Amino acid sequence: MSSSLKFISFKFINFFFLLVLVSLPVLVIRYDVLVLQNTISEQSATEYVEQLLLLASVLSFAYIGWDNAAYRRASFLIAAFFSCMLIREFDAFFDHLVYHGFWAVPAIIVALIAIGYALTDRNNVLLGLSKMMKQSYFPVLCLVLAILLVFSRLFGMGDMWHQVMGDGYLRVVKNMVEEGSELLGYTVIFYASINYVFSYIRIPKRQRATKLTMLNC
Repeated sequence: MSSSLKFISFKFINFFFLLVLVSLPVLVIRYDVLVLQNTISEQSATEYVEQLLLLASVLSFAYIGWDNAAYRRASFLIAAFFSCMLIREFDAFFDHLVYHGFWAVPAIIVALIAIGYALTDRNNVLLGLSKMMKQSYFPVLCLVLAILLVFSRLFGMGDMWHQVMGDGYLRVVKNMVEEGSELLGYTVIFYASINYVFSYIRIPKRQRATKLTMLNC
């Protein structure tokens, strides 16, 4: 099989995997609403899947950093960013266990530790980040983070849905839209994260060592 045919086949497989993956949010929300018959609250299958996808994304970048010192600080910095997002998803747990808004405390601690570690070798972290930003999946991460952090929040604002549904307002409808867009965002983040790992492990180990030397120069 020629290299071109292998490349095309791989891209088609990747595309079909993405088709299956983006159906996950719909299936999970249908399970919440039709089977569990809940309003997609903090204790729902949707929330649990979001947390699992974020955890997988954290572990993906943590693996790259653990395996290669050249990308260690950059990867740990990205992993810490997603860890803070994961902690935010446990806000209801922290609200009940400690006090409202306590999730910010462990998130800030994780962020400060990651930033402090990155600053121990600023040249290395800058070079590592620049190389990771050159990957084809970095624009995907940027786009989905914009959708997740801005679009889903604005689209899920309650006043708009009160205006649209009027007296027939149902909170579950608003929750479905907001959590559905969030779950889709976390799904795509997971997709980009594992593709970072796949791109990394396809590099022969000897070349990884060469890249390490180059980055440390």
